[in-house]
Amino acid sequence: MRVDRLLSMLLIISGKGTVTGKELAEHFEVSLRTIYRDIEKISEAGIPVASSSGKGGGYYIMDSYNISGLFLNRDEAHTFVAVMKNLHSLFGRNEAFNDIMLKVEHTYKREPEKHKLTLDMSHFSMEQEIKEYIGIISKAITDNRLLVFDYINRDMEYLERTVEPSWIDFRHGDWYVIGFCRVREDYRRFKLVRIKQLRQGPPFAKRELPEDQIAEVIKQSYSQRDIQVVLRFTPRIGAQLPEYFEKEKISRREDGFYLVTDTYPYEEGLLKFILSFGKECELLEPRELRAELQQYMQNMLLSYND
Repeated sequence: MRVDRLLSMLLIISGKGTVTGKELAEHFEVSLRTIYRDIEKISEAGIPVASSSGKGGGYYIMDSYNISGLFLNRDEAHTFVAVMKNLHSLFGRNEAFNDIMLKVEHTYKREPEKHKLTLDMSHFSMEQEIKEYIGIISKAITDNRLLVFDYINRDMEYLERTVEPSWIDFRHGDWYVIGFCRVREDYRRFKLVRIKQLRQGPPFAKRELPEDQIAEVIKQSYSQRDIQVVLRFTPRIGAQLPEYFEKEKISRREDGFYLVTDTYPYEEGLLKFILSFGKECELLEPRELRAELQQYMQNMLLSYND
């Protein structure tokens, strides 16, 4: 992950005063060109990193800038450490994570450890596989190497994918790898639990497309198959609905029932999601999807016709 390297680099420069590009490249095991790009990113973030040439030269933070304001008070530090410890358990040995952890723990070592927050971002059924996958993907991103794997699609079929990885994403309780799929010839988001036989491929030339543009491409791709649904829920489950839907999408009717209007990808997973609420939920619209759900339930019942 690039962000952890940038923060760790900033801490090293701040702590040592002056650091050469070669020293940073050796520390992070990347090329000098990568270090130059990272320094540019730090500067773009508003932190004045300057450089001096000759003997004793290197990168340093200008004296007029107070870097201490960037960092954390004690409560923030404990929250930060809780997050980093969980990521460290997933990413394994990672020099950048180690640098950050050591810096924060050293700064606040006098403060007794407080367990205000604990996090577990592992997957209940694939914890070891996810750790291995994240390690492989992280290394492939750093080394600009392709990822090759079998991926299960919406029709429950495995298809080999070759992907140029961009970054690792964690959202809604699941881990994803974002990258350019050479099969689909576009950027895609791949859920790690659906990946099998993950391995690194040969090196590739990185595409220079900003992350926000990549995210927009993916958003547009998924929105093309979105469908708007209207669900009615019984009063019994109403209090639990914010666990599954945004509050703005929930409305309560005069009869005590609840309505939820939202958009979802049009795929089998949507039917399964609706059925997960059992008799507490009724699909009202669209009518075509309602008919499809009825047929889906009839097919389910065939398995119980003794």
